[in-house]
Amino acid sequence: MAYYGVGLPTTIQELVFRFRNHVCKANPYCTLSRLKAIFQQYDKNGNGKLNLEELDNLLKSVGMYLKIVELQALLKYFDKDSDGFLSFREFLTFIREEMNERRKAMVLKVYESQQNNKITSDYLRQIYKIDNLTDGMKTFIDNIRVGDELTYEQFLDFHEELSLNIASDETFTSILSKAWNIDEKQEDTAFQEYLQNSLKQIKERVITRAGGLNFVINVFKEFDTNKSKDLSISEFIFLLKKLELDWNKAVINRVYRIMDKNDSGSIEEQEFLTFFQN
Repeated sequence: MAYYGVGLPTTIQELVFRFRNHVCKANPYCTLSRLKAIFQQYDKNGNGKLNLEELDNLLKSVGMYLKIVELQALLKYFDKDSDGFLSFREFLTFIREEMNERRKAMVLKVYESQQNNKITSDYLRQIYKIDNLTDGMKTFIDNIRVGDELTYEQFLDFHEELSLNIASDETFTSILSKAWNIDEKQEDTAFQEYLQNSLKQIKERVITRAGGLNFVINVFKEFDTNKSKDLSISEFIFLLKKLELDWNKAVINRVYRIMDKNDSGSIEEQEFLTFFQN
């Protein structure tokens, strides 16, 4: 039975599903305090991490009796820092799935609403109040240089820390709604019109600069200054300046993500070509 390789094998998916179902069935609300209590109960030496034996005992307490190879597979998959143990944060990702599309959409909505504000670490402290931040969120803020503006990716990472600690989508979106004074369901038609016009603009100007659709690849190569075969956000912004497109940061980030189809954090050559061909 294969447990490793490209992607996540079905066997591991089934084990993860069983684990989440068993733990949350035993603790219906799956609150952070309850999960922390479970973790600490089986962290016998109090080092803030579970070894293979401690993880096995935790699983057995909720009715999961796994083979050693299954235990090793689970630990290996969730042990993101590869230290051979399961930290509490890694345990949370075990229980809670990664941020879903609804939560991501709310985070994006908040980020785009702040186009006239500079989102810095101090600004985040003001919005959320320092006492309400998790340890992970505090560490994240402390690692941002004072005065630096957060990219969307950093803003999303910050809220993934928040998301791990909240079981309910309703609670998560409500927290963001109140903190930033944003209505989750409100549609910003003006922004959508602006975005659509921006997409039309960049297509027209890149094709014109290239001298035709068949030569768009030459524009990509022109602005791929480090010859990495992808465009970073700074290279993309340089392209926009050369095209005389004076967009706000919300539209820049949205168009960049639209072109970055595989969410890799950069626009690859084929993604660039596909965008202009469609």
